Amino acid sequence: MCDNYYRLKKILQLLILVTFSFNVLSQNIIIEPDIKIDSTTLKINKLGYEYYAYNSYDNKKIDSLTIVIGTIGTSVTALKINLTEPPEVYITLWSDYPEYDDKNALDVKLEYYDLTLNDTTFNKDDRVMGRIKGKSEPIKNNLGEYQLEFDGEFSHIVGKLLIKRKANQKYRILDNY
Repeated sequence: MCDNYYRLKKILQLLILVTFSFNVLSQNIIIEPDIKIDSTTLKINKLGYEYYAYNSYDNKKIDSLTIVIGTIGTSVTALKINLTEPPEVYITLWSDYPEYDDKNALDVKLEYYDLTLNDTTFNKDDRVMGRIKGKSEPIKNNLGEYQLEFDGEFSHIVGKLLIKRKANQKYRILDNY
């Protein structure tokens, strides 16, 4: 009896380690100090519909800096890049009515992503630049399941709010602090 318990315990520990390893390996983070990106253009594919996000802002905290890239409107899909060590990426869906299990927002983990950054440590007024590509884990809704795919590049100034609605417009840059 005791021998089987220890055997099952070791198998469970091994399964947890393998699952954790696959999760870590599905995130590819590269630091490329020479990368130069002028603006944000993030293509998002949701249920076969393709749209673009050009706006960025941050959470006003240098010790746990999170850059948010998203759209403006009553329904928002926002890509969040948490730059604490190690960097982590996830998606937040927001709606003006509670469509996510009676909540207005839903954080979605990613099945995989590739992230290239110019650095991992930033101060106010520094420029965060990079490229991102990935796919969300399945998201359930009343029609079934779907996944979001995204691909693009971004440029954000820490402590600022960068806004534009179309690719050919110039940014309105506002202080975020």
